[in-house]
Amino acid sequence: MLRIAGVQFIGHADRAVNLASAERMVREAAARGARIACLPELFNTMYFCVETKPEYFDWAEPVPGPTTERMGALAGELGIVLIAPVFEKAPDGRYFNTAAVLGPDGGFIGKYRKSSIPFMDASRSPEPRGNEKYYFTPGDLGFPTFDTPFARIGILICYDRHFPEAARVLGLGGAEILFVPTATTRMTRYLWDVELRAHAIANAYYVCGVNKVGVDVGGSKRDHHGNSMIVSPKGEVLAEASATADDIALADVDLSALPALRSLWGYYRDRRPDKYGPVVDLPSGTVHPASATQLAGTR
Repeated sequence: MLRIAGVQFIGHADRAVNLASAERMVREAAARGARIACLPELFNTMYFCVETKPEYFDWAEPVPGPTTERMGALAGELGIVLIAPVFEKAPDGRYFNTAAVLGPDGGFIGKYRKSSIPFMDASRSPEPRGNEKYYFTPGDLGFPTFDTPFARIGILICYDRHFPEAARVLGLGGAEILFVPTATTRMTRYLWDVELRAHAIANAYYVCGVNKVGVDVGGSKRDHHGNSMIVSPKGEVLAEASATADDIALADVDLSALPALRSLWGYYRDRRPDKYGPVVDLPSGTVHPASATQLAGTR
Protein backbone atom coordinates (compact mmCIF):
# COMPACT_ATOMS: atom_id res chain seq x y z
CA MET A 1 0.00 0.00 0.00
CA LEU A 2 1.10 3.55 -0.74
CA ARG A 3 0.00 6.50 1.36
CA ILE A 4 -0.67 9.77 -0.48
CA ALA A 5 -1.70 13.20 0.75
CA GLY A 6 -3.47 16.30 -0.49
CA VAL A 7 -2.33 19.32 1.54
CA GLN A 8 -4.66 22.33 1.73
CA PHE A 9 -4.22 25.60 3.60
CA ILE A 10 -5.50 29.17 3.62
CA GLY A 11 -3.45 31.35 1.29
CA HIS A 12 -1.75 34.64 2.07
CA ALA A 13 -0.55 37.67 0.13
CA ASP A 14 2.83 37.18 1.83
CA ARG A 15 4.79 34.49 -0.01
CA ALA A 16 6.83 33.67 3.10
CA VAL A 17 3.67 32.77 5.01
CA ASN A 18 2.57 30.38 2.26
CA LEU A 19 5.95 28.69 2.12
CA ALA A 20 5.98 28.27 5.89
CA SER A 21 2.44 26.82 5.86
CA ALA A 22 3.35 24.42 3.07
CA GLU A 23 6.49 23.23 4.80
CA ARG A 24 4.73 22.71 8.11
CA MET A 25 1.88 20.72 6.59
CA VAL A 26 4.05 18.65 4.25
CA ARG A 27 6.14 17.66 7.26
CA GLU A 28 2.95 16.63 9.04
CA ALA A 29 1.81 14.58 6.03
CA ALA A 30 5.18 12.81 5.86
CA ALA A 31 5.12 12.17 9.60
CA ARG A 32 1.75 10.48 9.09
CA GLY A 33 3.23 8.18 6.46
CA ALA A 34 2.62 9.96 3.14
CA ARG A 35 5.09 9.08 0.39
CA ILE A 36 3.59 11.41 -2.21
CA ALA A 37 2.14 14.81 -1.26
CA CYS A 38 0.53 17.46 -3.42
CA LEU A 39 0.08 21.18 -2.69
CA PRO A 40 -2.72 23.38 -4.13
CA GLU A 41 -2.55 25.38 -7.35
CA LEU A 42 -0.26 28.44 -7.08
CA PHE A 43 0.54 27.34 -3.54
CA ASN A 44 3.17 29.97 -2.76
CA THR A 45 1.05 32.99 -3.69
CA MET A 46 -2.51 34.07 -3.12
CA TYR A 47 -4.89 33.51 -6.05
CA PHE A 48 -4.11 36.80 -7.80
CA CYS A 49 -5.93 36.23 -11.09
CA VAL A 50 -9.09 38.08 -10.04
CA GLU A 51 -7.18 41.30 -10.83
CA THR A 52 -5.25 42.23 -13.96
CA LYS A 53 -2.20 43.92 -12.49
CA PRO A 54 1.12 43.88 -14.36
CA GLU A 55 3.00 43.88 -11.07
CA TYR A 56 1.82 40.33 -10.36
CA PHE A 57 4.08 39.12 -13.16
CA ASP A 58 6.92 39.87 -10.77
CA TRP A 59 5.73 36.90 -8.69
CA ALA A 60 6.65 34.46 -11.46
CA GLU A 61 9.89 32.51 -11.28
CA PRO A 62 11.81 29.87 -13.25
CA VAL A 63 11.00 26.18 -12.85
CA PRO A 64 13.35 24.81 -11.65
CA GLY A 65 13.89 27.89 -9.54
CA PRO A 66 13.98 29.21 -5.97
CA THR A 67 10.68 27.75 -4.77
CA THR A 68 11.09 24.36 -6.40
CA GLU A 69 14.64 24.12 -5.08
CA ARG A 70 13.39 24.86 -1.56
CA MET A 71 10.56 22.36 -1.87
CA GLY A 72 12.93 19.85 -3.47
CA ALA A 73 15.21 20.11 -0.46
CA LEU A 74 12.20 19.44 1.76
CA ALA A 75 11.20 16.41 -0.33
CA GLY A 76 14.76 15.11 -0.11
CA GLU A 77 14.88 15.58 3.65
CA LEU A 78 11.59 13.72 4.10
CA GLY A 79 12.19 11.10 1.40
CA ILE A 80 8.92 11.84 -0.40
CA VAL A 81 7.66 12.91 -3.81
CA LEU A 82 6.24 16.43 -3.63
CA ILE A 83 4.09 18.22 -6.23
CA ALA A 84 4.57 21.98 -5.99
CA PRO A 85 2.42 24.20 -8.27
CA VAL A 86 3.79 27.72 -8.96
CA PHE A 87 3.62 30.70 -11.33
CA GLU A 88 6.37 30.02 -13.89
CA LYS A 89 8.35 32.45 -16.02
CA ALA A 90 9.92 30.51 -18.87
CA PRO A 91 13.35 31.38 -20.34
CA ASP A 92 11.65 32.76 -23.48
CA GLY A 93 9.57 35.23 -21.43
CA ARG A 94 6.27 33.35 -21.51
CA TYR A 95 4.32 32.68 -18.32
CA PHE A 96 2.71 29.42 -17.27
CA ASN A 97 0.64 27.93 -14.47
CA THR A 98 2.95 25.04 -13.64
CA ALA A 99 3.28 22.09 -11.28
CA ALA A 100 6.76 20.78 -10.49
CA VAL A 101 7.37 17.17 -9.45
CA LEU A 102 10.17 16.82 -6.92
CA GLY A 103 11.75 13.53 -5.95
CA PRO A 104 12.73 11.85 -2.68
CA ASP A 105 16.39 12.53 -3.51
CA GLY A 106 15.61 16.26 -3.66
CA GLY A 107 15.91 16.28 -7.44
CA PHE A 108 13.64 17.76 -10.10
CA ILE A 109 11.68 15.00 -11.85
CA GLY A 110 9.69 17.16 -14.26
CA LYS A 111 6.83 19.62 -14.68
CA TYR A 112 3.37 19.98 -16.12
CA ARG A 113 1.98 23.25 -17.50
CA LYS A 114 -1.76 23.92 -17.21
CA SER A 115 -3.25 23.23 -20.62
CA SER A 116 -6.70 24.89 -20.60
CA ILE A 117 -6.70 28.48 -19.38
CA PRO A 118 -10.04 29.89 -18.20
CA PHE A 119 -11.61 33.30 -18.42
CA MET A 120 -14.58 33.65 -16.09
CA ASP A 121 -16.99 36.52 -16.74
CA ALA A 122 -17.16 38.37 -13.41
CA SER A 123 -20.45 40.04 -14.41
CA ARG A 124 -22.17 36.63 -14.41
CA SER A 125 -20.80 35.41 -11.10
CA PRO A 126 -21.67 36.14 -7.48
CA GLU A 127 -18.01 35.51 -6.58
CA PRO A 128 -14.74 37.16 -7.66
CA ARG A 129 -13.62 35.29 -10.78
CA GLY A 130 -10.31 34.94 -12.53
CA ASN A 131 -8.99 36.13 -15.88
CA GLU A 132 -6.18 33.62 -16.13
CA LYS A 133 -5.73 34.32 -19.84
CA TYR A 134 -4.15 37.63 -18.84
CA TYR A 135 -1.37 35.81 -17.00
CA PHE A 136 -0.87 32.32 -18.40
CA THR A 137 0.07 30.88 -21.77
CA PRO A 138 -1.67 27.54 -22.49
CA GLY A 139 0.65 24.69 -21.59
CA ASP A 140 2.94 23.36 -24.30
CA LEU A 141 4.18 20.12 -22.69
CA GLY A 142 1.16 17.95 -23.46
CA PHE A 143 -0.04 15.59 -20.74
CA PRO A 144 3.06 13.82 -19.47
CA THR A 145 3.17 11.11 -16.85
CA PHE A 146 6.02 10.97 -14.35
CA ASP A 147 7.67 7.74 -13.26
CA THR A 148 8.42 8.43 -9.59
CA PRO A 149 9.97 5.90 -7.18
CA PHE A 150 6.52 5.20 -5.71
CA ALA A 151 4.05 5.43 -8.61
CA ARG A 152 3.55 6.70 -12.14
CA ILE A 153 1.57 9.90 -11.76
CA GLY A 154 -0.21 12.45 -13.93
CA ILE A 155 -1.25 16.02 -13.15
CA LEU A 156 -4.13 18.23 -14.25
CA ILE A 157 -4.38 21.75 -12.84
CA CYS A 158 -7.80 23.08 -11.77
CA TYR A 159 -9.76 24.00 -14.93
CA ASP A 160 -8.07 21.11 -16.79
CA ARG A 161 -10.20 18.69 -14.78
CA HIS A 162 -13.32 19.72 -16.74
CA PHE A 163 -11.90 18.07 -19.88
CA PRO A 164 -12.26 14.26 -19.93
CA GLU A 165 -9.92 13.97 -22.92
CA ALA A 166 -7.00 15.17 -20.78
CA ALA A 167 -7.77 12.68 -18.02
CA ARG A 168 -7.93 9.84 -20.55
CA VAL A 169 -4.60 10.78 -22.16
CA LEU A 170 -2.96 10.48 -18.75
CA GLY A 171 -4.51 7.05 -18.26
CA LEU A 172 -3.22 5.96 -21.66
CA GLY A 173 0.17 7.26 -20.56
CA GLY A 174 0.19 4.82 -17.69
CA ALA A 175 -0.87 7.08 -14.82
CA GLU A 176 -1.72 5.16 -11.68
CA ILE A 177 -2.63 8.28 -9.71
CA LEU A 178 -3.98 11.58 -11.04
CA PHE A 179 -3.21 14.64 -8.91
CA VAL A 180 -5.40 17.70 -9.44
CA PRO A 181 -4.12 20.83 -7.64
CA THR A 182 -6.78 23.54 -7.76
CA ALA A 183 -7.91 26.94 -6.51
CA THR A 184 -11.66 26.63 -6.95
CA THR A 185 -14.53 28.37 -5.21
CA ARG A 186 -17.73 27.32 -3.49
CA MET A 187 -19.75 28.22 -6.59
CA THR A 188 -18.31 25.14 -8.33
CA ARG A 189 -18.40 22.84 -5.31
CA TYR A 190 -21.14 20.72 -6.90
CA LEU A 191 -18.76 19.70 -9.71
CA TRP A 192 -15.90 18.63 -7.48
CA ASP A 193 -16.84 15.14 -6.30
CA VAL A 194 -18.60 14.22 -9.52
CA GLU A 195 -15.71 15.05 -11.82
CA LEU A 196 -12.99 13.52 -9.66
CA ARG A 197 -14.98 10.32 -9.18
CA ALA A 198 -15.83 10.14 -12.88
CA HIS A 199 -12.17 10.44 -13.90
CA ALA A 200 -11.21 7.74 -11.40
CA ILE A 201 -13.87 5.31 -12.65
CA ALA A 202 -13.50 5.98 -16.38
CA ASN A 203 -9.72 5.61 -16.30
CA ALA A 204 -9.32 3.05 -13.50
CA TYR A 205 -6.81 5.04 -11.48
CA TYR A 206 -6.71 6.86 -8.17
CA VAL A 207 -7.43 10.59 -8.08
CA CYS A 208 -6.23 13.10 -5.50
CA GLY A 209 -7.86 16.53 -5.82
CA VAL A 210 -6.15 19.25 -3.78
CA ASN A 211 -7.94 22.57 -3.35
CA LYS A 212 -7.14 25.85 -1.68
CA VAL A 213 -9.36 26.60 1.29
CA GLY A 214 -11.00 29.76 2.61
CA VAL A 215 -10.31 33.38 1.71
CA ASP A 216 -6.72 34.41 0.99
CA VAL A 217 -5.42 36.75 3.66
CA GLY A 218 -4.71 40.08 1.98
CA GLY A 219 -6.38 38.97 -1.24
CA SER A 220 -9.84 39.14 -2.80
CA LYS A 221 -13.07 37.88 -1.20
CA ARG A 222 -12.88 34.75 -3.34
CA ASP A 223 -13.75 31.82 -1.05
CA HIS A 224 -12.17 28.45 -1.87
CA HIS A 225 -14.18 25.42 -0.79
CA GLY A 226 -11.38 23.11 0.37
CA ASN A 227 -12.68 19.51 0.46
CA SER A 228 -9.43 18.07 -0.88
CA MET A 229 -10.14 14.40 -1.48
CA ILE A 230 -8.73 11.07 -2.55
CA VAL A 231 -10.88 8.79 -4.71
CA SER A 232 -10.46 5.11 -5.55
CA PRO A 233 -10.72 3.66 -9.09
CA LYS A 234 -14.21 2.46 -8.09
CA GLY A 235 -15.28 6.03 -7.31
CA GLU A 236 -15.14 5.64 -3.55
CA VAL A 237 -14.12 8.73 -1.55
CA LEU A 238 -11.30 7.39 0.61
CA ALA A 239 -10.52 10.66 2.39
CA GLU A 240 -11.87 14.21 2.43
CA ALA A 241 -10.41 17.31 4.09
CA SER A 242 -12.19 20.21 5.77
CA ALA A 243 -14.35 22.68 3.84
CA THR A 244 -13.12 25.62 5.91
CA ALA A 245 -9.69 25.04 7.44
CA ASP A 246 -6.12 23.91 6.88
CA ASP A 247 -6.19 20.13 6.58
CA ILE A 248 -4.71 17.05 4.95
CA ALA A 249 -6.56 14.40 2.94
CA LEU A 250 -4.61 11.20 3.59
CA ALA A 251 -5.29 7.69 2.29
CA ASP A 252 -3.64 4.40 1.41
CA VAL A 253 -3.88 3.34 -2.24
CA ASP A 254 -3.32 -0.16 -3.62
CA LEU A 255 -1.68 0.17 -7.02
CA SER A 256 -1.41 -3.60 -7.39
CA ALA A 257 -5.20 -3.77 -7.82
CA LEU A 258 -5.25 -1.59 -10.96
CA PRO A 259 -4.33 -4.18 -13.65
CA ALA A 260 -7.12 -6.57 -12.62
CA LEU A 261 -9.68 -3.78 -12.45
CA ARG A 262 -8.71 -2.48 -15.89
CA SER A 263 -8.93 -5.99 -17.30
CA LEU A 264 -12.33 -6.55 -15.71
CA TRP A 265 -13.95 -3.47 -17.21
CA GLY A 266 -12.03 -3.22 -20.47
CA TYR A 267 -12.21 0.56 -20.73
CA TYR A 268 -8.80 0.63 -22.40
CA ARG A 269 -9.11 -2.66 -24.29
CA ASP A 270 -12.42 -1.78 -25.92
CA ARG A 271 -11.69 1.78 -26.97
CA ARG A 272 -12.55 2.76 -30.59
CA PRO A 273 -9.95 5.36 -31.57
CA ASP A 274 -11.00 4.99 -35.21
CA LYS A 275 -14.37 6.53 -34.27
CA TYR A 276 -13.09 9.43 -32.17
CA GLY A 277 -12.03 11.72 -35.00
CA PRO A 278 -14.70 14.34 -34.25
CA VAL A 279 -13.03 14.99 -30.88
CA VAL A 280 -10.14 16.65 -32.70
CA ASP A 281 -11.32 17.19 -36.28
CA LEU A 282 -14.37 19.41 -35.86
CA PRO A 283 -13.81 23.15 -36.37
CA SER A 284 -12.69 25.07 -33.32
CA GLY A 285 -15.65 26.52 -31.45
CA THR A 286 -18.19 24.01 -32.76
CA VAL A 287 -20.75 23.09 -30.11
CA HIS A 288 -23.40 20.38 -30.49
CA PRO A 289 -23.03 19.97 -34.29
CA ALA A 290 -25.84 18.31 -36.21
CA SER A 291 -23.31 15.84 -37.56
CA ALA A 292 -19.64 15.67 -38.33
CA THR A 293 -20.46 14.95 -41.98
CA GLN A 294 -22.50 18.14 -42.36
CA LEU A 295 -19.78 20.24 -40.84
CA ALA A 296 -17.09 18.62 -42.96
CA GLY A 297 -19.05 19.57 -46.04
CA THR A 298 -19.13 23.25 -45.07
CA ARG A 299 -15.37 23.70 -44.65
